Amino acid sequence: MTTRSGSALDGIRILDLTWGPGASMGVTMLAEHGADVVKVEPLGGDPFRGYHGSAVWHRSRRSIALDLTDTADAAVLEELLGGADVLVEGFRPGVMDRLGFGYDAVSARHPALVYCSVSAWPVGHRNEQRPGWDALVQAAGGAQAEQPGWRTGPVYNHAPTPTLGTVFLAPMGVLAALHQRAASGRGQHVRTSLLQGLFLYTTQIWQDVEHWAPAFHEVMAKTYPPGIHQGMIWQTADGWLHLSVLSGLTPTRSVEDLLGIDQPHPHVQASAPAGQRERWHAERAAAFASWKTADLAAVLREHGHACEPVTTAEQSLAEPHPQLAANDMVAAVEDPELGPTTQLGVPVHLRGTPGAIVSPRPRLDEHGAALRAEGWGGAARTPAVPSGAPAQATALGGLRLVDFGQYLAGPFGPMLLGDLGMDVVKIEPVTGDAMRMAQAPFNGCQRGKRSLALDLKHPRGREIALEVVRTADVVHHNMTKGVADRIGIGYADCRAVNPALVYCNTFAYGAEGPLAHSGGLDPLYQASSGIEFEQGAVHLGQRPLYVRFGFTDQANAVLSVVGVLLALAHRDRTGEGQELWTSLLDGGAVFASDALLVDGVPLDRPHLDAGLHGLGPGYRLYRCQDEQYLQVCATTDTAWAALCAAVGADELTGRRRDAREEVEAALEQAFARRTSWNWKRALDAAGVPCELPLDTQGGVAPLYDADNVRLGLVAEYEHPLHGRTRQFGHLVDFSETPGRIAGPAPLVGQHTREVLDGIGLSSREVDDLVAAGVAYEPGEDYRERFVN
Repeated sequence: MTTRSGSALDGIRILDLTWGPGASMGVTMLAEHGADVVKVEPLGGDPFRGYHGSAVWHRSRRSIALDLTDTADAAVLEELLGGADVLVEGFRPGVMDRLGFGYDAVSARHPALVYCSVSAWPVGHRNEQRPGWDALVQAAGGAQAEQPGWRTGPVYNHAPTPTLGTVFLAPMGVLAALHQRAASGRGQHVRTSLLQGLFLYTTQIWQDVEHWAPAFHEVMAKTYPPGIHQGMIWQTADGWLHLSVLSGLTPTRSVEDLLGIDQPHPHVQASAPAGQRERWHAERAAAFASWKTADLAAVLREHGHACEPVTTAEQSLAEPHPQLAANDMVAAVEDPELGPTTQLGVPVHLRGTPGAIVSPRPRLDEHGAALRAEGWGGAARTPAVPSGAPAQATALGGLRLVDFGQYLAGPFGPMLLGDLGMDVVKIEPVTGDAMRMAQAPFNGCQRGKRSLALDLKHPRGREIALEVVRTADVVHHNMTKGVADRIGIGYADCRAVNPALVYCNTFAYGAEGPLAHSGGLDPLYQASSGIEFEQGAVHLGQRPLYVRFGFTDQANAVLSVVGVLLALAHRDRTGEGQELWTSLLDGGAVFASDALLVDGVPLDRPHLDAGLHGLGPGYRLYRCQDEQYLQVCATTDTAWAALCAAVGADELTGRRRDAREEVEAALEQAFARRTSWNWKRALDAAGVPCELPLDTQGGVAPLYDADNVRLGLVAEYEHPLHGRTRQFGHLVDFSETPGRIAGPAPLVGQHTREVLDGIGLSSREVDDLVAAGVAYEPGEDYRERFVN
């Protein structure tokens, strides 16, 4: 579709041996920023080719079909490896070794190759060789226990949480390894897993701290009925609307005034007697119900309020969300099998080297003959060779990032880059980041940073900030459009002192367009992307349901990490910096990458049942005799027949695709006859993939799991106020240049003196800045100012 030059990954060649939506979609991001990708498929094709999401997950690459157990086909792969920079594979640990293409063997023949493995479970985990379907990792990894629903017990995550983590972790790992290779010439083994993908989304909710008050965990607490952000979802005359706060704008009229009701603000209502609160709520609900969704959204936005209609992902494409269209996220692609489609665009926006959809999904082996005859094609090139230069001690060691962000979607990306070895300097107001009042979410996106507290509204504070920027490789923030320019730290300001800078802005909506000046919180983009619609099973007449992991905050953050690493790859090759941006809106759209229109007509995706158990009789949770649940994944006819035989329901063997409700009801009766552990053992013996959902105990169970701790998936450190602290650890593993988790979230201004000393200010000058209120460092009054 598009021929480009000057892309971020020009000259990079990738062999893609993945399947399904996870790492494959991550490879697509690399392909659409310049990498030449060849998809190596089995002779029968990627098993997900039969699902229409493949049209998105597998576009912008070439296809060759190879039987790697065949000597001649193995020789073809070996020939392609000789010209490749990266191999990405998604097999169970050990499979590539048995085929003769494991990391040790391949790296001995091709020492400059970056070899990325994406498995279900980490190597060395007790579940390493167990079946690795997303739902199984959801269950045994703890994601299902963390989502409240319309009943108690574990809830199936409609957005496949573990898989959606690897979408981002795989390209992050590849790009960090390519950055190291640019200096040393050496490749290495990069590994991540679905379990680590799940852990990515636990940053706000899985923390165990030694010293805490109830408020520490309250903000994101799991409740029944579902609580966090749920009370801001309102039914209208023709649908649902999610109202939020923090639009970044000053409202010109109150919500109550616009609705035509005379009652105090909800914050004031909270202290009223229960009966009065119920009457106010009923009055408010009736007022919302009198409006059509689109009309009310338009009026609320006109007067500076943040809101989004709760839609399906398909609706956002069919009647394009105006900002999604402005972001070029609604793409027309002529698929060779489906015909004219409307699908997801490119979600990382590099201004200097913009990405683009290169081509539609290829037919199976469409490029096989040419690749066999000519290899990669194009001009001959000298492969990368080890230079002898020493690698950095960490994946991104030697790089510095200045983080001006607040809340979560901005600071979480810099935290992840810090975990890979960047020195992250957090520049926050002398009054502290506004997110500090929400202690667990704040800690979840700030660890390992150095805090410099400055008043950026003061001319000297701004001058000092730009002096720090002069020493940096990356600047990162999440201010709404125009704010950084008004402060004097916009891209032009920063580029003037550091021309090779990579500058990233994570917006709520986007850089240009009808809502570009608006801010917003995660629930708005769960509403706009279909996440809330699908998780609540709204198609069955139920309410939309907010997903408490905060999906689009994290999606925006990790998109920005991929974007920063893409821009650094371009800078490694050319010396040129650039500006880039991502958004919460686009991040939400990635979560529904399989949403597709064909000739303008939506293709149906699997939906949850009313009880939020799963997607069908063979892929769902079943309640057992002990009132515990078992996640079953009978995804083939063979597994389905084994399931039916194991539970004594042979009459269902030929009914896998029959009416869902009737088949599920019969299986529910069968599972109610035995305990969950008995059923797990019986299904294991029968070869039916299954897992027991982990009771996470609020995160304590996974954070003290022996395998998770031993494998580095858990980090522990001392926080100056909270004491011993645990949260997730390494999300990507590197064989040569590992990540580095540098410690806890900082106190306000904890490193002010250290950072200012680093740019040449004397101790006397720092004292004067602190005395004048231009800078802050912790003193005896710290607890009084920021804790009590």
